[in-house]
This record gives sequence, structure tokens and C-alpha cells, in this order.
Amino acid sequence: MKKLTIIGWPLSTILFSLLALYVFRDASADKPDTQLFTPLPIVDHIGVIAHRGASGYAPEHTLTAYKKAIQMKADYIELDLHMTKDGELVAIHDATLSRTTNAEEVYPGRSPWRVKDFTLSEIKQLDAGSWFNDAYPEYAKKQYSNEKIPTLQETIDYIKQKDANAALYIETKAPNVYPGMEEKLVDILKKNGYLQPGKVIFQSFSAASLRKLREIVPKGIPLIQLYSPAMIQGQNLDDVLDQAAEYAEGVGPELSLVTPEFVQKAHERHLIVHPFTINTKEEMQKQLSLGVDGMFTNYPDRLVSLNKK
Repeated sequence: MKKLTIIGWPLSTILFSLLALYVFRDASADKPDTQLFTPLPIVDHIGVIAHRGASGYAPEHTLTAYKKAIQMKADYIELDLHMTKDGELVAIHDATLSRTTNAEEVYPGRSPWRVKDFTLSEIKQLDAGSWFNDAYPEYAKKQYSNEKIPTLQETIDYIKQKDANAALYIETKAPNVYPGMEEKLVDILKKNGYLQPGKVIFQSFSAASLRKLREIVPKGIPLIQLYSPAMIQGQNLDDVLDQAAEYAEGVGPELSLVTPEFVQKAHERHLIVHPFTINTKEEMQKQLSLGVDGMFTNYPDRLVSLNKK
């Protein structure tokens, strides 16, 4: 029997849900905080967010990892974006190139190998796949060697080429890290027809970045405030979520933060809950029981299989 929860897929469902959320917010903007919670439409699908692609099976943030996520019917492909020295947006989790490429070998004199210190052409010389074969021999494949770091544009082109329904779930950094990043990102998405509900969700640990995006993206595109334990340690949960509700449509807590109270309080503020990162079926079942609306996972096929039950 399928689990009923809030916010899901396909496109028609998320559009309807977001429309209801905004209608309610507009209608209740001037009402006191004691306003009774009006739930969003109920659906029977948990959002499957492929964390850095299907990164449990292939090198993270490579077109191969995205391909596997598409094949596994993930709803979203998560992208961490950084900006190169010449202003190109590339998909890589770390601010440095050393963990997931051979940058130390190719450019030995350029420590600490920060993405922002290299041009796109230089980054394209790197092998972004062999590290995975060494780290995860059980999933190693010869063809993973010499995978390349993709740009945002290349990722969009690839998804279009595959005629896939997967939306993008993009993380941005603090505005001071990459000045102009939000504007560049929005421009690329707009040119490619992705700056619309059902095509993209934005996430960030930086409230400043999300507030900036709120000013330049169309209404109806969700913004998700990410939380690490350190970010909210010692703070009142009500205050934390009240602040997020001022500019965001959802929260992305680290797994250890997810409790019945957290989920309930988030939903009371019409915030969807997408925790990270859940990789075992046992933990996925636990999160389902807590009522989360979607999950980041390195193994999207596992969560897809639970959605089918």
C-alpha cells in the first residue's frame, strides 16, 4: 500500500500543491500565527532526489551518474554548483578539485586546487571518475576512468537529449563566495526553459543566497533551506522554522535532525521536508513513517522501489 504524504511528482501534482500553498499564504498573510494549519493536497509519492546523481553507483556529478539517475526514474537530479575562474558554472560538490579528480597530479603546483582558481578548459583536462573505482571497487567500471566534470549547460543538454522528466535540484553557495552566481544561474535556466515550477528547485545552506533568489526567480519555484546540526544547535526550533518560512517553501535537514517534532512543525508552517542523505531501505522506511516529503539518496532505485509498494 502506498504511503500518503505531502508534495510529490509528477509535474501536475507539484504545481497543484505549490498553487495551494501560495493561495493559502496570500489569504492568510495578515492573520495571526494562531491560524489553524491547512494541509496541502495529499499525494501518494515521495520525491526521489538523486544526490549528486546516482552517486552510489557511479562517480558523483558526472553525466554517467545523471544517466543512471534518469534510468532509475529519479524525480530530481541534485546539482552542487561552483564557478570557474572564467565564470562557468560546473557541477562539483567540493570547493576544491582534489577529492574527486586528479588535479594534484595534473597541476602539482596549484594547491589547494580551488575550483574558482581554474578555467573551464583546465578543469576539462581532469579525470573525474578514477577515484570512484579506487574508493568503491564493488561498483568500479573501466569506462568511469576519465569522466569529466560537466557544466550546468552540458547537464541540461544531456537531460534534454535523453528526453527525461527529471527536474534539477540545484544548490547555491553564499553570494560572497561566487559574486553574480545567482544571476548567471537564473539566466542559463531561463534560456533553456528550466526557470519554471516542475523544472527546478533551489537549495542552499545560505539564507542570503535564497533570499537573493527569491527576488529574481518566478513565484512558484520552491526554495529549500538546508540545515546542518551546527547551524541550529542551541536555537529554538520554532524560531528557526519561522525564519525559513519567510522566504522558503521547504527545509532540507541533515538526517540526524529529523524528528517527529521537526516534521510536524515544518508542515505547520507549510514547509516541505527533504532530509539528506538516506541510503538504506531501513532508514528510508523510518523517514517515510515520520512523514517527510522527499529524500536525498545516493541510491535512487531503492527509494523508487518503496514508492511502488
